[in-house]
Amino acid sequence: MKSKIARKIARTIVLLVKYLPFNGAMRLRNAAYTALLKKAGKGFNICDAVTIVSPEKLALGDRVSIHEYSYFGGGGEITIGNYVAIANNCSLIPSSHNFESRDRYIKEQGGVDQPIVIEDDVWLGSKVTVLGNVTIGRGAIIGAGSVVTKDVPAYAVAVGVPCRVLRYRPE
Repeated sequence: MKSKIARKIARTIVLLVKYLPFNGAMRLRNAAYTALLKKAGKGFNICDAVTIVSPEKLALGDRVSIHEYSYFGGGGEITIGNYVAIANNCSLIPSSHNFESRDRYIKEQGGVDQPIVIEDDVWLGSKVTVLGNVTIGRGAIIGAGSVVTKDVPAYAVAVGVPCRVLRYRPE
């Protein structure tokens, strides 16, 4: 388990590197995230202005890239495989509200953690939203602006709101 002091130092580094030149900032930010993440693969890159609410619940594989203004919510676990490309402004939301009772306000019914799994060799286009209880299969491509509410099969090219399979990548 990582010490509280080491985690605080790492969080501070993540906030301060914003003002360094790109290459230096990237190296320092990635080193800090290595101390914060549940799992950090080799050669991952997290760009500036990425928000990760619960880094201790995020597992990254090798060669993952996460681009500017992406948001990783709290709640459930997020597992990302190897060689995954996440474009700018993507949101991964691994939790939801309970809303079964009409006699209580939704905000008073609590939340539920919902895991997200993104398998190897996936590309999420700009402004993709992935909701909880979703697995995106190996080699899938999710088109820009899509909202993923259900599992996406391996090697699918999927787009839309809600996201639907358009076709499959050729063999």
